Amino acid sequence: MFEPHITKDDLPLSFGSFKPTGHVVVVFPEDATADQLAQSLREHGVEEADIVRLTPEEVVERFKPLLPEASGASGFGSEIQSMRQMYLLALEGHGLMIIRVRDDEVQERVAQAARQGRATLAKKYGMLTIEELI
Repeated sequence: MFEPHITKDDLPLSFGSFKPTGHVVVVFPEDATADQLAQSLREHGVEEADIVRLTPEEVVERFKPLLPEASGASGFGSEIQSMRQMYLLALEGHGLMIIRVRDDEVQERVAQAARQGRATLAKKYGMLTIEELI
């Protein structure tokens, strides 16, 4: 069974942290990089509805309220660490793309396109893990 489509306004959370299970999240340094990545994915059969893009400002707006204000031990866990990493990159002007991956072949296409497009990072969100793809 596939994960449902997500939207900018309805990002999936688990225990208060961003967790798009069944998706790859790609962080990119500029819109041109994201445009190239999205075009490449569509050319390889990824449906438009399976791609959600957030500007750096949208990432900051949605993640800031989710990040704990306290430091130290309150910020443990891979989901919160990944979210904090993406938030800090967004403050530097990096946008975000969330791609639903239906199978391993699509996941590999996304990872390859992200590497070729010089994405800053790409992470696959599984049920229990977050896998670094680049």
